[in-house]
Amino acid sequence: MEKEYGLQAAYVILSMAIGLYLTMRPLTTYLLRRRLLELGQWTEQRHKQMEQERDAPFESLKWGLILLCSGIGLIIVHFLPVPSESSLNYGVIMVSSAFGFLIYYRIVTTKK
Repeated sequence: MEKEYGLQAAYVILSMAIGLYLTMRPLTTYLLRRRLLELGQWTEQRHKQMEQERDAPFESLKWGLILLCSGIGLIIVHFLPVPSESSLNYGVIMVSSAFGFLIYYRIVTTKK
């Protein structure tokens, strides 16, 4: 039963960290822009640079695919009839993560 609570605690902590990041990122970007405007350092080049950072949808896709495929690898490892100390478990997780990178690469190259 302790394993269940440990896993649930990890999910809660991960969810809180993601929520904190999603809350703080727009706030800090706003504060940076406001400060640059106050100092008179806002230029067209900086505006284009910040727009490029904001319009990077493939970055979220990349990490989403990697996490999804890594999670699938963990599920597969759970059902494998090998001991937990086996290096096969690590190999399955690494291969599934690499598969996520390959899917991301394929999507990006076909979009561009």
